[in-house]
Amino acid sequence: MDVYLTFDLGTTACKTALISEDGVSLAVHTEEYTFQSPHADWAQIPVESYWNAAKLGTRAVLGRTGVPKEKIKAIGLSSQGQTFVPVDLNGKPIRDAIVWVDNRAKGITQEWQESWLDREQFRRVTGYPWIPSILTLFKLAWLAHNEPESLEAWKILCLPDYLIFKMTGEVATDPVTAQSTGMYNIRTGLWDSELMQAAGVTVDQLPEVARSGTPIGKLRNEAAEELGIDPGATVCVGTNDQLAGALGAGNAKPGIVTETTGTALAVVATTTDLLDDPRVTVGPHAEYGLWFGLTFTITSAVVMKWFRDICTPGQDYEEFLAGVESIPPGCEGVTMIPHFAGTATPTFDPSVRGAFSGLALGHTRLHLARAIMEACACSLKECLEPIVQNDFEVRIVRSLGGAARSDVWLQIKADLLGVPVERPACSDAASLGAAILAATGTEQFSNIVEASDTWYRKERVFEPDPARYNIYSEVYQRYLDLYRRLYG
Repeated sequence: MDVYLTFDLGTTACKTALISEDGVSLAVHTEEYTFQSPHADWAQIPVESYWNAAKLGTRAVLGRTGVPKEKIKAIGLSSQGQTFVPVDLNGKPIRDAIVWVDNRAKGITQEWQESWLDREQFRRVTGYPWIPSILTLFKLAWLAHNEPESLEAWKILCLPDYLIFKMTGEVATDPVTAQSTGMYNIRTGLWDSELMQAAGVTVDQLPEVARSGTPIGKLRNEAAEELGIDPGATVCVGTNDQLAGALGAGNAKPGIVTETTGTALAVVATTTDLLDDPRVTVGPHAEYGLWFGLTFTITSAVVMKWFRDICTPGQDYEEFLAGVESIPPGCEGVTMIPHFAGTATPTFDPSVRGAFSGLALGHTRLHLARAIMEACACSLKECLEPIVQNDFEVRIVRSLGGAARSDVWLQIKADLLGVPVERPACSDAASLGAAILAATGTEQFSNIVEASDTWYRKERVFEPDPARYNIYSEVYQRYLDLYRRLYG
């Protein structure tokens, strides 16, 4: 039986997975890496750290499963956006990769907005409803001012592009990774000349943009030897990790929404038309001809980690939350705002901070814990509203991330949203999504939608309770009222 090898290149770790030809995860290995911050707001890492993590992960999953190395049919990718590295004509990095969380270019971003960069025009070109300084565009401009030698590069490669080049010698990217640079026009499908010029790069320095799942080349001998597998496996263009996770959760058709409640909260909806809404990030879906709408918050389940670490540092979450289901919906008057580091959707206000309101002497730790759960569910509803208001019918929400392991949390979401919430059987949805792209690229499936539908499996569905939905309508209003009282 042939298998698919996938690399999910996250912020702090690479997940390497082997996925069978019927969509079953055979093994997953997580290899961590750490970026350096030599100055405030900087985040950079030798790009070889990612390749080394992929090498270690490949050998680990092969060793764990006993799958013969010649059975790897294709390689798929899922990746963080924005992270990039300049390389010379031989593909050698000129400097460390600048990681997406790096914020060294915030001064340039502000200066451009004050002088010439129009937010609405930028939204129409790039799909971003605001102008985030983490985009590759602004960091390239920073390099042009501070390290001009770095922009004498042969190519500027985002992280998955670097791995594609490392494995095949080809230079290619996908539309969503290209979009994450802030220099790609989502409407024309071309690099934007004005934004490239502002960044100090040329179109020849940027990769060709290919559809997600496109077979881009065969694994070279040298790369195959380093990975410990046979050469000749097909390497396919991947996509951003949020979109890959959506594919792995069967979200490739309108009506299905995926939400990830982790450090942040991200909502992805598949749409047939490009939404035109200044509250929603939009762009090309992995399936050609479809689009995505994405909304998010900056802090979500990380607030529960913060609370746990204050109360009982390091305690298992199941133990920490034992008994939380006994607290009634609404937490007997406790309301919470989970925005500890500013808001994204819908207000994009960096000054906002978290809050508890309505506390009384009778409230316990469990009241506060449940209030955090309910606040994150309210934040999810708030993120869904701009999409729903664009005539999008939500039939089901599929939940990913660490919070999806909690039955109580998923039931709260279902009751508050009034729609079924589903936990996928595969918890590593981004890895499965990367394999879906590889399987489609090597013609196991005729298109990405077919692959996503075929391989998706659910573990459990949480149906909404109408009585609790009515209670949560009042809870949601309390949440909105508290925010408005504090922040307008």
